[in-house]
Amino acid sequence: MSVADPDLASLTGFALAAGDLLVEADGFAIILSAVGEAHLLHHPTCDRLIGKNIVELISEAERGRLREDLWSLAPGRRLCWEDQGGLEGGRRILVQRNPSDPDRFRVILSRTPPLIPVNGDRIEDILAERFRDAVTGGELSIARQPVVDTRTGAISHFEILARFEAERSPADLIAAAERSGQICQLDYIMVRAAADRLATVGDPAFRLAVNISGDSIQRPDVTDELCALVRGYRIDPGRLIVEITESSRIADIDAAARGVRRLRQAGLSVSLDDFGSGAASFGYLRALDVDSLKFDGSFLEDSGSSVRGLALIRHLARMCEELGVASVGERVETEADRALLMEAGVRYAQGYLFGRPVIDRSFRVGGRSSLSAVA
Repeated sequence: MSVADPDLASLTGFALAAGDLLVEADGFAIILSAVGEAHLLHHPTCDRLIGKNIVELISEAERGRLREDLWSLAPGRRLCWEDQGGLEGGRRILVQRNPSDPDRFRVILSRTPPLIPVNGDRIEDILAERFRDAVTGGELSIARQPVVDTRTGAISHFEILARFEAERSPADLIAAAERSGQICQLDYIMVRAAADRLATVGDPAFRLAVNISGDSIQRPDVTDELCALVRGYRIDPGRLIVEITESSRIADIDAAARGVRRLRQAGLSVSLDDFGSGAASFGYLRALDVDSLKFDGSFLEDSGSSVRGLALIRHLARMCEELGVASVGERVETEADRALLMEAGVRYAQGYLFGRPVIDRSFRVGGRSSLSAVA
């Protein structure tokens, strides 16, 4: 039976027959109704689940993921992942936003059998294959998150982020794509989606940022084709910001510097993402002539409880100002975080305080999905 079936009575019967648990919750994750196997949420009977927050009833490792996923889903869409911190053998959690009432959510929990040990090489093969299937099978979607001016709260631009249907997080698949040499394919798709969206929105103040891997920035064939792609849309390239991530180590810094120059000569803005997450961050900043710098969220976390952390973020902001580089702080979750960045001189901020990543179906991700350089 399709989990997208809006017939709640049929779903209820299915849950009872299968020994699963079917829960309906409101936008605050408060359980409104529950049928099926209550033991999956460590309760003896379903009536005791009513009124409880479902987030607090699942394993601690999955709570943040469920909180984020609830409001990132478009009406009618669903996500599924494994919660190995549950009962013996783990549980499968499926979350669907109600297609007719977006303030309601359905959560189905199923007991899963114990995992069979798989060697590391096989896991890598599985993840790489899953990435290929997601890209070619139409399972890729795009979320957007605002980046704002710390002083005024005005939106500077949106960062767009890859999301894979039925995956708990994009991190594992993206890491597998980098290790298997497929990441430039995703970079091409995301840059194309951003350029296509910019072409449909004539407002010059509407700007987008998109991540590309450190692997892609080192390859002249990839950067040349990305530049050609953007030129083909006949948009103001300055409306597109390319953020170089540190998830893939830059082995050839000279090649990366040439790649950055190529992108900037094409009119694109270039940012160094995740600054401070790796030991080579300052070396990258010294070699790469970027327009902006996004601090890794750990700087802000440390600054709240450490005098040294607070001093460090102030000095980084001052360094950016002297270099003529715009500064961006991420993982901003409270007004205190925003005030700290503003006091330190950090110009822009991104985080849950200003908006969570939200799936945006106006982005087109179909069509050609690979570069000629890697086809």
